[in-house]
Amino acid sequence: MRIDHSIILTVHNKGWLIDKVIQNIYKNTVGSYELIVVLDGCTDNSEEVVLENLHRDATILYAANVFETTANNIGLRRATGEKVIIVQDDMVITEEGWNKRLQKPFDRFDDVFAVTARMSHNWIFNPNTQHLDMKENLDTCWCDIVDHVDHAGKTHGLTRDIFAVRCSVNRGPLMIDHGDLQKLNYLDEAFAPQDMDDHDLCYRAYKELNKIVGCYWIDYQSDDAWGGTRVSGQPAPWLFKAHHKNTKLFYERHKDLINNRRLIDNRELL
Repeated sequence: MRIDHSIILTVHNKGWLIDKVIQNIYKNTVGSYELIVVLDGCTDNSEEVVLENLHRDATILYAANVFETTANNIGLRRATGEKVIIVQDDMVITEEGWNKRLQKPFDRFDDVFAVTARMSHNWIFNPNTQHLDMKENLDTCWCDIVDHVDHAGKTHGLTRDIFAVRCSVNRGPLMIDHGDLQKLNYLDEAFAPQDMDDHDLCYRAYKELNKIVGCYWIDYQSDDAWGGTRVSGQPAPWLFKAHHKNTKLFYERHKDLINNRRLIDNRELL
């Protein structure tokens, strides 16, 4: 029989923090679940720390420095839960029963594809963007052809009893219906190494499955000073280039919806 939740945790060089991340997952997760850890090209002591903190029934996988999109897929394809949850290696879950809370919108509404604890928003064309084919300064600027608006999340004043439906959500912590994810063939690795693959997934879920996504926040810690996925301090040139490539791909693939669909649907969950 399938378990309720598969938690996918990808790790890259977070040896100084990952013990706290794992310990808090174990402390605050309830019900039937599995933890799948993907060690992606770690060159510090992350593997040692992970092995010291994992329970015996956890799954540990290794990736050859493939970055976030592909590393997520490696874990997702091994999952057996009814729902999968992507947790990033700089996120410390502090709310007991957090996974059951993220499950609530799925239980209440039959059109839900994904629920984030972080932020939901809409995408619009950015008329102030620099030229799509610009070759200069790609190492030092974001060059966004699209911009996100209508933000909803804890840091944007969203109350705890509202499930804020928008066109797209950010990963981490992000719960997704596993069956629907399989229908969409997981994250599209055309967006590798990382960035915008989660938003592409949300738009494909609407186009192909007529499913929605939204934010229903939980308590967790993720300090900017810790750095993000593969980022420490100032973003590196490779990330600017990946972002430029992927925002362009995202817009070209979904410009019909980006230009014509803007969704604000705040659903009350008591």
